[in-house]
Amino acid sequence: MTNTPSSQRTDWHISLIGGLKRRGPGRMPADTVVLTPVGGADLDLSDAEIAPVTSVTKISIAGGVRLRVPADVTVEVEGFSLIGGRHVEPGTPGPSGRVIRVRNYSVFGGVSVTRG
Repeated sequence: MTNTPSSQRTDWHISLIGGLKRRGPGRMPADTVVLTPVGGADLDLSDAEIAPVTSVTKISIAGGVRLRVPADVTVEVEGFSLIGGRHVEPGTPGPSGRVIRVRNYSVFGGVSVTRG
């Protein structure tokens, strides 16, 4: 059995009602999946240690993704939401080349990305 560094494991969050909230420093897993009928993902990664490529997949009936990222991170948004928009604050990609891929699949709930 081998140990995988936390930056390379998939972090699963599954709940009937509720979502995922994450703030502050620490390492963000390279892959995070949030699966919930009702609830969103509220992630403040402005002080987090982020892998070169990080993905967040959000699947729900009602609930979107609110994401705060450093100014120099590239954000790519994919997915589908019947009712809900996408807003990504523009940024300036830095020399680190870090990318966060957001995949949001929901009936109600969009994606909002701010920088800080």
